[in-house]
Amino acid sequence: MNKEAESLAREQRGRVLAALSLEDIAAGAATTVVREIPAYHGHDAVRVRAELLAVLAPVLAFLREERDATADEQAQFAAFGALRAEQGIGLEPLLEAFRLTTRRAFDALYEQIRRADAPQVGLDLARDFWAGCDRLSAAVVQGHRERELEKAQAAQEHRTLLLRQLLTGDLPTEYLATAATALGLDLRAEYHVCHARPGKGRTIAAVERALRPHTAALLAEPGTDRVIGLTTRPLPPRVTLPSGLGSARPLARLRESLNEAERSDELAVAFDLHRCVRSGELPLHLAVLALPAVGEQLVERCFGHTSGERRTTLVHTVDAYLAADANADQAAAALFVHPNTLRYRMRALTAATGLDPARTEDALTLWWAVRHLQATGNSD
Repeated sequence: MNKEAESLAREQRGRVLAALSLEDIAAGAATTVVREIPAYHGHDAVRVRAELLAVLAPVLAFLREERDATADEQAQFAAFGALRAEQGIGLEPLLEAFRLTTRRAFDALYEQIRRADAPQVGLDLARDFWAGCDRLSAAVVQGHRERELEKAQAAQEHRTLLLRQLLTGDLPTEYLATAATALGLDLRAEYHVCHARPGKGRTIAAVERALRPHTAALLAEPGTDRVIGLTTRPLPPRVTLPSGLGSARPLARLRESLNEAERSDELAVAFDLHRCVRSGELPLHLAVLALPAVGEQLVERCFGHTSGERRTTLVHTVDAYLAADANADQAAAALFVHPNTLRYRMRALTAATGLDPARTEDALTLWWAVRHLQATGNSD
């Protein structure tokens, strides 16, 4: 195209665009948007018109100047998307309104193109219009999504703060109803606190995934390396995760349940129990943890005559024998040894220590010694 033709095309393009009335386009689009899109019902049409006009102006500018949208213009469209997110308008109705507005603008543009009787200029304008709208709609979507993400993060942070204050007992009583609503809890109900920590190949994310389906509210704290949940009932047996469960308490007394859950979780981890331990469920295990000096004395009493691999084998044998309620055949099967081998080991233990597992007191002594070794990580 020679310079004369280019000048003529530019002149025709300018006349077409100058004939557009952005005020009319924005006013008509605003009326239709408010009337036809449910998310905009109740919005002020005059205000919507002003916002649409601010969006259409850059479109006309880059068409007139035959250029792409500038960074500032794209930021303006992103801000438009963010504003709609702030107003509670979802992305789908926002895009519907954007499509409706751009369609109305294109119809007005097409009418001026038709009147100008300049086919090539019309094709170029149509191409530039839709290409520009695609780029700007992407900016609108980005702005909307970023603001929605910010809102979601802020809401999550607020819920996390409320739940943490509930659990620590720092939430004033007058805010209990607000917290219950924000967390989706029943103000009149009582909740168990469930407490679990990662460990032995379990990440905090894995613990969170295991507990989330069974809790009404969940607090994952990477900084403290623990996950705390609220539930109205004990965890089902299929949740094979060492954890602790406190007694049911009203929202104002969750701290009490948390204390119990932390202690029960300590028991589950110490004794490698792949389940949820309820508060008060294992008083003897609790005594083992609370009385380490007694445990050391009993270990010496029961296994002081052995060391190294021999001790490890004997500890496992006693543990299996007691778990099988003194049934040698069952204990041997659990250890993958012959029953006579197991009986020999138990007779040797009695000969060396004078302890007879058939006597209740001696069985408890052996059990306590094994549990102490397990809790201190010395059973293997």
